[in-house]
Amino acid sequence: MADTHVRTRNAPSPTGTPHIGNTRTALYDYLIAKKYGGEFLLRIEDTDAKRFVEGSIEKIYAIHEFLGLTRDEDPLIGGPYGPYIQSERLKYYQEYAQLLLDMGAAYYCFCSEERLKKLHEDNQFAKYDRHCRHLTKGEVQDQLDSGAPYVIRTKLPETGFTVWHDLVQGKLSLPNTECDDKVLIKTNGVPTYHLAVVVDDHLMKVSHVLRGVEWMASTPIHLFLYESLGWKPPILAHVPLLLGTDRSKLAKRHGAKNVLQFAEEGYLPEAINNFLFYLGFSYKDNSELLTLSQMAEIFDETKIQRQNAIFDVKRLDYLNGQWIKRLSSEDLLSRLKTFISADWLAQKEKVIQVLNLTKERMLTLAEFAPAADYFFNIPILSQELVLAQSNHTQEETKAWFDTAITVINKMTVILANAGIHPENSFTSENLHTELAKAQVDSGFTPKEAFMSLRVGISGRTVTPPLFDCMVILGKDETLKRLSSVFP
Repeated sequence: MADTHVRTRNAPSPTGTPHIGNTRTALYDYLIAKKYGGEFLLRIEDTDAKRFVEGSIEKIYAIHEFLGLTRDEDPLIGGPYGPYIQSERLKYYQEYAQLLLDMGAAYYCFCSEERLKKLHEDNQFAKYDRHCRHLTKGEVQDQLDSGAPYVIRTKLPETGFTVWHDLVQGKLSLPNTECDDKVLIKTNGVPTYHLAVVVDDHLMKVSHVLRGVEWMASTPIHLFLYESLGWKPPILAHVPLLLGTDRSKLAKRHGAKNVLQFAEEGYLPEAINNFLFYLGFSYKDNSELLTLSQMAEIFDETKIQRQNAIFDVKRLDYLNGQWIKRLSSEDLLSRLKTFISADWLAQKEKVIQVLNLTKERMLTLAEFAPAADYFFNIPILSQELVLAQSNHTQEETKAWFDTAITVINKMTVILANAGIHPENSFTSENLHTELAKAQVDSGFTPKEAFMSLRVGISGRTVTPPLFDCMVILGKDETLKRLSSVFP
């Protein structure tokens, strides 16, 4: 790599929001560029106008921004090899298509859509039969003079093998008989992927091309074009597919979503980056929490795994939960703004107190509001649920609640006599100490006593530690809620 100036690119098509596999490849492209002090490019491959989806380009940018994949060159910031949108580069494709025609590496094809359709009706796997490949110059000229519509096809070798070394897959060889004379320029003058990607990667000085293994079959076509034009091909790396946990093609049923959907559900960019990093690359036990810069240092493009990677959303949940624990509550609060109401945001100190209690159990940011709602809104306090936890009669449970209320009310006086200032008396430790003393004589087990109080202040059987919850609610609100259960 010492003799190569590294330039990588992510080149999605604006036909929808990029699939998670495309984003995984973009991350790898970014890491290679940063590892070697090179450039990471974004190019928009929009030559398939029929499949264009409005808003796709904006979503491509949004994914890069969310994950922190900062581009050195792209359609917005420009660069020395622009434009970076293929529909604005048509002159280049026409120029090199003509050059390929002139040197005999490509040819005009005048076959009608009906004829091509008939070929595939007879055999759905049939390749183009090269009907126009052997037309004489005179026959070609007659067709052109008549204004007959045409495409330009690549004139691949009909014998032999195409051999190349793939950075991930190793030495590969495909017989040229399995390749097709693919269309390079369509009847409307717009290039296909095969011509555009070769021309753009060369002119933009791309050093490494990472793409999914499904593109391996097209490699002989691309290498033929590089050779015909006298260009050195980039280093090719065909990365493994992403499969579901059942080892079938990754689909929505496996929990697969695009990055923006994961973001909407409260997944952190750090966790998504870590998750994608380990889908095809291994480091230690694949549980280290790594920043982008750390991943760039560790990443070794020659050690991308050949085997297909298993996409397990439970793994993402784990990493996201670990990142939530790692980040400060102040940082998490800044990321929670789209998940909680303005009323909650106005109570910053209280939100941070609740975060300090709940983040150990959170897997996503979206879980915070449902988990914390009873701190900010009065819950439905059901006698039936309280009694189910107390395992005692209504009269006995009411007596225990009255005792607890009395203890909390008297805590300030009791602790003041012990030299504790009133402002410092309502603490988790003090609550635990005084209520535990009362529980001993209550006839309730610790579980019965404190689970019933938990439900009494929250309406829930599962919360963070009871006494910590009471402290955040405050003495007055705690007493108000306990008193309302058995009025």
